[in-house]
Amino acid sequence: MSNRVKTAIILAAGKSSQFFPPLYDKPKGLFEYKGEVLIERQIRQLREAGVEDIAVVVGYEKERFFYLEDRFGVDLVLSTRWADESNLSSLDLVRDRLGGSFLCCADHWYAENPFVGFGGGDRSVRMVREQGDATRELVADVCADGRLANLRCGAPSGTCMVGAAYIAPEWAERFFGLYDRERGYIGVKGLLWEQFWGRHADELPLFASAAPEGMLEFDSMEELGEDGVLANVSPAAIANICSLLSCEPEEITHIKPLNAGLTNVSFSFHLRHEKYVYRHPGVSSSALVDRDAEVVAERTAMELGIDPSVIDISPEGWKLSRFVPSSRSFDYENPVDLAAGVGQIRAFHESGASCALAVDLLSEGDRLLELASPRKGEAVGRLAGLRRRLGRVWHHVELDEWPKVLCHNDTYAVNWIVGDEGLCMIDWEYAGMNDPMNDLAAMVVRDGLSHDKGDEILELYFGRGLSLEEKRHAYGVFALSSWYWMCWCLFKDTLGEDGFFMLRSWRTLNHYLPLALEMYEGK
Repeated sequence: MSNRVKTAIILAAGKSSQFFPPLYDKPKGLFEYKGEVLIERQIRQLREAGVEDIAVVVGYEKERFFYLEDRFGVDLVLSTRWADESNLSSLDLVRDRLGGSFLCCADHWYAENPFVGFGGGDRSVRMVREQGDATRELVADVCADGRLANLRCGAPSGTCMVGAAYIAPEWAERFFGLYDRERGYIGVKGLLWEQFWGRHADELPLFASAAPEGMLEFDSMEELGEDGVLANVSPAAIANICSLLSCEPEEITHIKPLNAGLTNVSFSFHLRHEKYVYRHPGVSSSALVDRDAEVVAERTAMELGIDPSVIDISPEGWKLSRFVPSSRSFDYENPVDLAAGVGQIRAFHESGASCALAVDLLSEGDRLLELASPRKGEAVGRLAGLRRRLGRVWHHVELDEWPKVLCHNDTYAVNWIVGDEGLCMIDWEYAGMNDPMNDLAAMVVRDGLSHDKGDEILELYFGRGLSLEEKRHAYGVFALSSWYWMCWCLFKDTLGEDGFFMLRSWRTLNHYLPLALEMYEGK
């Protein structure tokens, strides 16, 4: 059966943060579901409906879609604005072919072909369905004549705009006339095309059409099902798990991404009634992590019983661990937690273990600042005065000639699991030879602890009060650690990742830097 519509646009440029692309290693439109790639199934359905001309707008991981031209004869259109703008910019790229076309999303799945008998003519139509939970959807009212109106973002329940649309020629012409007039307005470039339509619903009549039964948008992992999740996890991850645990892929169940890591992406899974965690190296980890040093530190922590969760770890960045249930969060105001955490740090420092990586907080901070500076208003120049004062502190600290030890270098509350059997210290990827005070400094900087709490941690570590020389040395390292973590945050910020403790780092830097200088240089 043929259809009056002969052209289609498939939007495939965006990056789905909900599905952790570093873990799954491909855009969501290339996920497999029930044995088929999502975008391939949709292309086949369009062809079966008589659609001859199909354009696919690609952006994120665009090269992964290139094969579609040869295999299916589609026309790829490259977007360079996908990271900074919404799908409205994708429509702008295909404005000359939008009128009279189906408008589709690459990651939709239809149990039956939805395009046969859908659309065509001079009325623009959008699929909709009633949902009990519409909190994360675009919701509209359906008027008596079938027109959609009163668009809003989220509602307890309502008529949700889902699935494909058909765009009539005259409608498309009016749409882009309005867009050309308003494209420079504040906020417009961040709008979805439906949201821009919502600004002009009276001028752009859009009619509702019930979405077919069985239509999926894959807004959550649950919609993929166990087989679907397993089919889309990185094959290397599954191969590692099967090798280490002597299992078959189909035995791995209940895969769930964990969003706690800032450098890596991890997921938990079940196997034979046991729960495990597998870590996959994140996109920015190569610029921040020395994996050989991490392996040395992790194995030392395993031997000391500080981190008994790990089964195996690789210099390539993956790690397999037993899941350790947490009974509550690490609490700095709990004397038992604090004493146990500081005790683990000291035991690790006294292990005698070493690695080849020597961490210099000042120079490593400088390196990250250099990477961030072009996108941070030439931050190197703006912070030059502060950096000179830090250089003076660095010289004083180094002249103290404290021996370097193997350090965790990322000690803060999140990296302790409080379990039934005590504390488990995790995430050793920043490990390296460093001043021992840095593992105390990281707690103060990362968690924004008070001056008094910092002093309490120092006294717990030493088991006594500190001399003037010891305290000024510690405060100097606190300042240098603050510099490193602030530069780390600036670098992560340029990647679009959340360096959420930048303000804490800035505050501790401006507290401990003048204090250390006064204690070292005060007349």
